[in-house]
Amino acid sequence: MTEHDSSTQGPGRAPARPPVADRAAFEAELARVRLREKAHTREGDAIAAARRRLPMVEVDATLELTGPDGPVTLLDAFEGRRQLIAYYFMWHDGHDAADQCEGCTWVTNQVRELEFLHSRDI
Repeated sequence: MTEHDSSTQGPGRAPARPPVADRAAFEAELARVRLREKAHTREGDAIAAARRRLPMVEVDATLELTGPDGPVTLLDAFEGRRQLIAYYFMWHDGHDAADQCEGCTWVTNQVRELEFLHSRDI
């Protein structure tokens, strides 16, 4: 076994490393990976475009939500703006914040100042 061995990691051993190659072999492999990355990006863009073209569903404006001061209609929640962001927050009653969904808590902690959203009619 050499310093550049690409074998799997064993107990108490450093992580496996890729093999060492000359510049030409590296460039050839990089070109193959880039082709796959570009195909992946194009497919992701096509999926995102298809999602944007999905039809809209009309929602009853009198639907009742629970606001900070009690019940509020969906129409009132808009506060005169054209767009509303609705986020499903997976909160587990009886658990500390550290035991909640990491993605949910990360997203909600990032949106403290609403002026950015309000300036975009959200």
